Amino acid sequence: MKVQNIFRVSWAVDRLLSLGLVITTFMGMAYSVSGDPIHLGSRREMFIDHYLIERFEGTSLKLHHPRSGGIAIKYDGSTDGIFSNHTTVLKDGNLYRMYYRGYETGLNSGKDWSKSITCYAESNDGIHWTKPDLGIVEIDGSKQNNAIIPSGPRRNLCPFIDNRPGIPSSERYKANMVQLGEDKKIKGLVGYISGDGIHWNLVSPEPIVPRTLDNQFDSMNVMFWSEVEQAYLLYARHTEGGLGEGTLATVTGNKRATARATSSDFLNWSDPIPMTYSDTGTTMPTQHLYTNQTTPYFRAPHIYISLPGRLQQGRRALTDEQGIALDVHDGGGGFKDIADGVLLTSRSGTTLYDFTFRESFVRPGIGYNNWTSRNNYPALGIVPTGPHEMSIYVQRNYGQKSAYLERMTLRTDGFASVNAPYDGGTFDTKAITFAGNYLEINYATSAAGGMRVEIQDTRGQPISGFALEECTEIIGDELDRVVSWKSGKDVAGLAGTSVRLRFQMKDADLFSFRFRP
Repeated sequence: MKVQNIFRVSWAVDRLLSLGLVITTFMGMAYSVSGDPIHLGSRREMFIDHYLIERFEGTSLKLHHPRSGGIAIKYDGSTDGIFSNHTTVLKDGNLYRMYYRGYETGLNSGKDWSKSITCYAESNDGIHWTKPDLGIVEIDGSKQNNAIIPSGPRRNLCPFIDNRPGIPSSERYKANMVQLGEDKKIKGLVGYISGDGIHWNLVSPEPIVPRTLDNQFDSMNVMFWSEVEQAYLLYARHTEGGLGEGTLATVTGNKRATARATSSDFLNWSDPIPMTYSDTGTTMPTQHLYTNQTTPYFRAPHIYISLPGRLQQGRRALTDEQGIALDVHDGGGGFKDIADGVLLTSRSGTTLYDFTFRESFVRPGIGYNNWTSRNNYPALGIVPTGPHEMSIYVQRNYGQKSAYLERMTLRTDGFASVNAPYDGGTFDTKAITFAGNYLEINYATSAAGGMRVEIQDTRGQPISGFALEECTEIIGDELDRVVSWKSGKDVAGLAGTSVRLRFQMKDADLFSFRFRP
């Protein structure tokens, strides 16, 4: 095969992989001529997309599913309602903070937006939560409740901790809320600041992000400070295809989607740019992605994890009799739609959502209660809740008097992996450079399985001292195993050099790796 043709094949393979397509490569095909290596430095990389993958042989990417960690909170307090949702969970040092939409009319309230309030809960471990009496918002003559922002023309607080260097302590917490006009229509997003995460001040009554025709803003609109991009980012609710003259439900061909904007100061934002989706190659997702819940992953902040609520509009699982028996309030869509949660990822500086895994990440589960509309939406926030565990939070029993927020758990870095079956296989990375002294992996094998790692030159030839047969077999289940060869563990002599990694695996999963000091 001529070099020119190899280059064309390589470009095509990379392009198809970037679109999340499955490709079978020719056995024994020589490594292609490619561009510059990917500079990893010492950052952690996870196998949530095809970004680093050059070739699979008997291995593949595998999606992992969270397990139930029990009920985080029940929406059964005086400020809660059957439509309590739009939740954010933040880890703030040793304290976990939760923000969610409540209702001043209590549990039996319908979907009356004018009565929606912002509520607060906290935890010392992310597992057991309390709703403190804060004495801030008066409801029915009493301030003994956990509300922090009263009802009014604004709703759906979406907060974040501002880690930008030099930020005054009085502005350490920031947020946005949806602003309604006198005509009850959405005007845009207004900004809030706080010094303690509980008492909030409006920056200006005018929106910092005005609404355009396609930006509906009617759910959560995520903002955060990106330490990698050194900018504030907004991932906002967007309608791809436009709203037109009707409502979202009546305009044919449109989809609930997401648009991205940036800001240097939180107050002045660029025009939102619609995100593109790898499975379509366009700004129109295949299905309604109602929320986006995009957040930088706490162990790899250049990777943004997105856990949208995927709405199957008009698709139903329950009969009229089953839905009526659940006493589902029809203000939230009732039982004539169904939804689940999916996993998307994005990388810093891009407007691409990689939709590698189109299968459900969070399923409704056994029973009828979660097979109703707007159910199973993940909350915003991925937080560590143990030495080997991280948690997400998921809306359950929406529109019902039994509504609650479920905590669900994954192993650290455990969204997805490169998986090898019992018969074994290998995979090769693209050319990379790194900075560090040791290769650290997060992996798991069975008792019969194992793993070895080879460091190669750019031609795919093993570097002396780092061949597969020289690697100590890796057996076990660890987050931070340092790979060793007969010559030792130190790989500092290869730092800055363009290399490739080959992983030989059997009945094993590789979740992430990094080169560390």
